[in-house]
Amino acid sequence: MIIKKISLENFLCYYGVKEFELSNGLNVILGNNGEGKTKFFEAVDWLFNGDDRNLDLLVSAKALHETEKNESFRVRVSIDVEQYNEKKSIAKSFIVKKGGKNESLISNYMLEGVEETSTGERCQVDGKSLLNRVFPFQIRKYSMFKGESELNIFKNEDALINLINLFSDAKHFEKYSEKCAFLRDKAEKAVEDATKCDKKNQGLYKKLTSEIEDLKNEEYKIRVHLNSVEEQIAKIEGKLQEAECHVKNADALETINKRIKIIEGKISDINKMIDENYTTSLFDENWILVNFEPIQKEFSEKIEKLNIKKRELQSEFDRQIGQKEGEKKAKTELLNNLIPLPVGVPSKAYMEEMLKDEFCKVCNRPAPKGSEQYDFMSKRLEEYLNSQAPVEEDKSIKVLFENDYTNRLSTLSVSHEDNLANLRKIRFKIKQLFRFNDSRKKDVEEQILALEKEKADRERIIGDSSIGAEKLIDVLKNYNSWQADKTLRYKEKIDYQKKLDDNIELIKKKTEEKENIDLKTAQTFQIKTREILRDIEKIFVETKEKKFDGFIDQLEKKSNSIFESLNIESFTGTIYFNKKVIGEKMSVIPELQENGRTFYKPNQSLLTSMHISILFAISELAFEKSEEEYPVIFDAPTSSFGEDKTFQFLNLIYETENQKILLIKDFLATDKTSNKLVIKKEFSNVNRNKAFWVVLERPFDKNNLSTINTNVITL
Repeated sequence: MIIKKISLENFLCYYGVKEFELSNGLNVILGNNGEGKTKFFEAVDWLFNGDDRNLDLLVSAKALHETEKNESFRVRVSIDVEQYNEKKSIAKSFIVKKGGKNESLISNYMLEGVEETSTGERCQVDGKSLLNRVFPFQIRKYSMFKGESELNIFKNEDALINLINLFSDAKHFEKYSEKCAFLRDKAEKAVEDATKCDKKNQGLYKKLTSEIEDLKNEEYKIRVHLNSVEEQIAKIEGKLQEAECHVKNADALETINKRIKIIEGKISDINKMIDENYTTSLFDENWILVNFEPIQKEFSEKIEKLNIKKRELQSEFDRQIGQKEGEKKAKTELLNNLIPLPVGVPSKAYMEEMLKDEFCKVCNRPAPKGSEQYDFMSKRLEEYLNSQAPVEEDKSIKVLFENDYTNRLSTLSVSHEDNLANLRKIRFKIKQLFRFNDSRKKDVEEQILALEKEKADRERIIGDSSIGAEKLIDVLKNYNSWQADKTLRYKEKIDYQKKLDDNIELIKKKTEEKENIDLKTAQTFQIKTREILRDIEKIFVETKEKKFDGFIDQLEKKSNSIFESLNIESFTGTIYFNKKVIGEKMSVIPELQENGRTFYKPNQSLLTSMHISILFAISELAFEKSEEEYPVIFDAPTSSFGEDKTFQFLNLIYETENQKILLIKDFLATDKTSNKLVIKKEFSNVNRNKAFWVVLERPFDKNNLSTINTNVITL
């Protein structure tokens, strides 16, 4: 069956009538996201598999908008096909009558069929019947795929079994093997009934029958457990195989994470060392006094002048009030008419220190005991001590300075003078701290650069892996435990396999014992009839299995041949169809193998090409078995390929048999000058029999469906 034309009328974004004149070969339909590519696929899928539910959702918003109230229009999808040189048409449609705003009434839903005879006469036939004749529903499920995820139809255990039963010669032997099984059961029962009549062996025979039944039930349980263990082993091996791809990366990631942690610790420690709490230091560390020395100098000079002035005033005052002349004279002679220092200057501590050291530290000269200098200092100390002794106040003597704070100011000045050395260090401390902080900041910058390098290396490691960082670390942690678990499961498998072998051997032994009783008790013709029917059933069953396995082998060879051609100069592995039988339940699941072991976690591109290879192989086998070919329709099957591989893929499937309709979004770009969507020049080198471009009519309002209309351009 070849689709010659597909017509869409007022279906979703296809306003009016849009037609695709198709070729018997590769038909490529280009379309950007949201331009109508997938809506084309949905239209064909609705024709083949849809029903009359939610028809209002299929109506073109533009058609509804441009139709007057109470007027009608048609929504229709049709195909013209050619089969055995005969032309046939199938169409599904319904009528839409517009009511109020955005309201419509759906009616006249129908599936029509038209056949054209060899004389050119066209006659109306039942649409559903015609569709199933030209494109059987069993084939349609293996012919239409939307996206890459739907390609793996064989994850359903029954899918491949149904397909094999549809196309393989094994189906012809099914009814014969079932009939033989029925007759053999009758013969078995006849023998058993005859044997049971012999009371001598009745008890033993019944016991053996019961034991055999129990053993068969046990066999089924063991097979279930064995299959479960094998599935667990497969899962563990999958994890290990995945881990083996990443374990080196995981090890490197763990190492680099440790280095990153060390660097981050260093950065934290260095940042803790940096002290930029300058406001606190301004007061707590007296930084505010860094420029205090000139103020102190000026303050000291003023205090000194004040002291001199005070002493002048006091001396004058003392002369005026007539202090003792001897004392005045002694002082005058001693000081040579100079203004004397106040009592207590130098301080008591300094005077005692100078007397002890016999050295005047004011004039920086020796003052040995007994010398005038020494006696002078001793007398000054005595004067100071006398001045500290309590004396009775002579109220008759006037005091010049009743509130005298000059001494306190002098003491304060001396205190500041003593502290100047520390204040001078503040500037140095500030410079030192700033230098320290700047140096630590440079250290942090260096560590940050090192950290960025390590993180870049980590990103590279993660980038080279198909899994994230957390999972990489988990892989490393779990790898050894998976290995141990695998060893344990293999031991369980061996144990179950031994139990199964022992069980089968015991069933065989019990069955032989039972049949020995049959030989002694039942009639010869009954035994011979049973043996003949057993042999006939065995022939049909083995022939059926041989045909079944033969079809699987054919499918496997064709799939791998196509698979290899679709992945030239790329790793493919081998497609293998894994057959399992548990009790009467059989399943066939395709899997990708690498050197005889299951290839777990292949990339999506490889999986897609594997599934497409199987589907193409099915299509070829269908043609060989029924001498009928059927189209395959794919919507975006190569999303994970990339444009270069899609280019190669299209050129390769161009060489394959059968009609193919591929909807892809590759080879489209926006022109930088005109800002319009254009087809890349590379598409001209793609081999195809026919090509179309579905593109929205511009301009349109992306928020208003009634402005949407997809045009079909034949390239």
